[in-house]
Amino acid sequence: MERGICAVVGDGGWQLAIEVVRNSDLTLLVQLKSAADVRAACRAVDRAGFYGTRIYIEKGEPARIHLADNLADALVAAPGTDVAAAEALRVIRPQGKAILGGRELIKPFPEGIDDWSHHYHGPDNNTQSNDLLARAPYITQFIAEPRYSAAPQAAVVSGGRVFLASGHIAWHEREERTLNALFALNAFNGTLLWKRKLTPGIMVDRNTMVATPDTLYLADDKSCKFIEPATGEMRDEIIAPPKLTGGSFWKWLAMEDGTLYGLVGKQEEQDPVAKWRRRDRGWRWDEISKGYHEPDNPWGAGDTLMAIDPQTKEILWHRRETRPIDSRGLCMKNARIYYCLFGREMVCLDAKTGKDVWRRTSAKDPDLFKAIGPYRPGQGFLQGWRTAPFLRCTAQAVYFGGPQVTQTVALSAENGDYLWTHSETDTHVLIRDDGVYIVGRHNAQRSWRLHPLTGKVLKTYKKASRCACTRSTGSVDSILFRGGGGTNRLDLATGKVLHMTPMRPSCMIGLLPAQGHLYWLPWVCDCNLQMFGVICCQPAGAFKFDRKAANKERLERPAGSGAAAEPLAVSPADWPTYRADNARSGHTRASVAEKVRLLWRITPHVEFEPTAPVAAGGMVLLGGSDGIVRALDAITGEARWTSYTGGSVRYPPSIAEGRALVGSGDGWAYALEAATGRLLWRFRAAPLERKIHVYGSLLSTWPVAGGALVEEGVAYCAAGINNYDGTHVYALDAATGEIKWQNNTSGHLYAPSPKGVSVQGDMLLHDGKLYLAGGNEVSPGVYDIADGTCLSAKLGKRTRRGRELVLAANGTVDAYGQPFYSRPEQPVFDRSVLWDDPVVVTANARLSFVSRKDADVASWALAARTLADDAELWNQPLPDEPVRWGMAVDAAGRVFVTLRNGEVLCFGKKQ
Repeated sequence: MERGICAVVGDGGWQLAIEVVRNSDLTLLVQLKSAADVRAACRAVDRAGFYGTRIYIEKGEPARIHLADNLADALVAAPGTDVAAAEALRVIRPQGKAILGGRELIKPFPEGIDDWSHHYHGPDNNTQSNDLLARAPYITQFIAEPRYSAAPQAAVVSGGRVFLASGHIAWHEREERTLNALFALNAFNGTLLWKRKLTPGIMVDRNTMVATPDTLYLADDKSCKFIEPATGEMRDEIIAPPKLTGGSFWKWLAMEDGTLYGLVGKQEEQDPVAKWRRRDRGWRWDEISKGYHEPDNPWGAGDTLMAIDPQTKEILWHRRETRPIDSRGLCMKNARIYYCLFGREMVCLDAKTGKDVWRRTSAKDPDLFKAIGPYRPGQGFLQGWRTAPFLRCTAQAVYFGGPQVTQTVALSAENGDYLWTHSETDTHVLIRDDGVYIVGRHNAQRSWRLHPLTGKVLKTYKKASRCACTRSTGSVDSILFRGGGGTNRLDLATGKVLHMTPMRPSCMIGLLPAQGHLYWLPWVCDCNLQMFGVICCQPAGAFKFDRKAANKERLERPAGSGAAAEPLAVSPADWPTYRADNARSGHTRASVAEKVRLLWRITPHVEFEPTAPVAAGGMVLLGGSDGIVRALDAITGEARWTSYTGGSVRYPPSIAEGRALVGSGDGWAYALEAATGRLLWRFRAAPLERKIHVYGSLLSTWPVAGGALVEEGVAYCAAGINNYDGTHVYALDAATGEIKWQNNTSGHLYAPSPKGVSVQGDMLLHDGKLYLAGGNEVSPGVYDIADGTCLSAKLGKRTRRGRELVLAANGTVDAYGQPFYSRPEQPVFDRSVLWDDPVVVTANARLSFVSRKDADVASWALAARTLADDAELWNQPLPDEPVRWGMAVDAAGRVFVTLRNGEVLCFGKKQ
């Protein structure tokens, strides 16, 4: 095992971890019992260059491993460490390995899970999962790259792996890295297993990929390839004999009962790779690709059907039609293959022999084809993508429905007789045991459950309809589709539409219930979302999302450590917190020199992404993506102290009364002695020690990602990512860490939907209220600082998803800018996420970062301009891109800058 997540529990685990990461691409969680061992391990792993990037150190008893269920690929218990077999099996994924002393345990796949083996679940084109475990409510399992994907797309899931085919159209530069590529990810922790090139210009939104636990079958313009699912290497291939097929291009692929079926035909013209380089949201329907803009669909037509034994590659039968078969109108179920030659023939074959079971023709049955209706060309926002299939089947009936038809029509699977018509247009069709579900387009504002053989309406679901063209899918308890913002789930037990707002399903894939989990795949969109990428949720069962905290179980103080902190002399002109003050004004009383030079520059021994700096009492403090808090001497840049947390730190410490308060991605809030870095106390804001994989890092499901804000002896912090997992906001005594109040319910404000405030950026204090950047549903979240009551429901819903909070002159607070988990190199394009460049205002100047591009190479500078006449005071070049808001000014007028590569620079008065 070269890639994945491994847990090492017990003494000496960090030495083993260092050796392992030096010889693999694994990420390791090391869990130790004693605080002394944790400190020693942190220092050693930091010296080795792996802390917070490849190796994460946790303090905890072996009775509870600090990972989500099914997350680890392996677990190793050090000699003498007693890890219960049940706990080890909870943590490792199916087929993962646990080594407990002399025992090795392999976790089996659980009963009741289902693969998503074909692009449309199965060869029947019915996007209804048979997975019995993937059911609501849900909790996040992982969030992974790629954040965006080129179009078109196809995805399959099997054997603990997710396979994503990404096509030949990139509307933005950020999607170009995924053009013409096939990705394989671990289905339980999101680790990228491998990436493989696809033939450029082949339209992939079709059934040409079949996944089994042992083999990924991939059909293209030359052959059907047998791909090793663990490595991406090609093991074998089947090349269609030209004499039998008249071509080598595989248009359709299916598997049933161990037999492969293929539709093969002539070569298709490769569609030119499209790179639109848009700087606006989404895409335009008149800017897709040459092939998508042709009057007739140019893809998927073949004239030869084959059945093949994949073990021997023997062709069991083949038949060639005189007219090409449109693969969008091809499906199979229970040893029957159905296909439609639109307007001419409807055929059923025996899949064992390839012979006709029945064949209906327009010449003999004109009324039947009149009922099916004419072919409808085109595609669009409501109609959907014309590459989607229009035929699906069960053992009893064959159903027409999709962009190419104007209504839903059912035929008998037994003989092709007409059964019924449902007249709604632009619907999605799913077949479940209790009926046929017709998902209405968004302006229909309803969906229906019909009797499968009569079409009688059994139930109407009001206000239940999808948004736009995104594919609808079904789980054991729900119909899943895109909402106006995020994801909608029609709960079939109650008939109510419930919402998961942070992310939306991909247009061409939808949501995939498989392997006991629920998967969102990346897309190209800039819709009103806060999370992007490959996102997986697992069933939460009876988990209490509003779990309350008690000091006894959450608050830790080092033995022998008093609460008192050594005083630190902080000037009113210092910069003790993010953006200078709790109103995040970016203003300071300090003055900068009229001429400055670079006084010092610190380069880390391992690159990391730092926070913005703070500066007070002759020191500069910053956090980092590696979870380390660093204190530097303001005059020399020399290290004063280093302190370790267990997860990424996104905001710098807040300095108050000799303490540095910091929030960490490990789910804890820390109080450090500002002068020395000594730990005074730490408080677990997360309701449970549950690490997950988030964009390549191990984070708590509830990181204290917005940092800590301190006012009048009270430290405020919030824990969470997505509101549906629960949001936990606290006021703590800054001196002792004890709880003053807590709010554990603001993530679920609008019952029964889990809609509410997420933790998605800044905190700000104003007029007796705590504001929290809350993501795409309720933002900012607003809390009464007297008792923690969430006022957002009273104030009305706010939906700006930006990470930055701004206090306006009229006293209102609003959110602006990019989503919290977006990246500068992969920006979201939308007017709602526009933000101004950061400007720091001193007593005599405005400071800002200035960028310039020459030949696509960006250069950066720190510029100062006078307040009186906006004249340039000075301009200092920067060696790399600065952190947003990555500057602080201390009382002496020194300007400190953090760069995204981890460097810290100090500019000051020329001597």
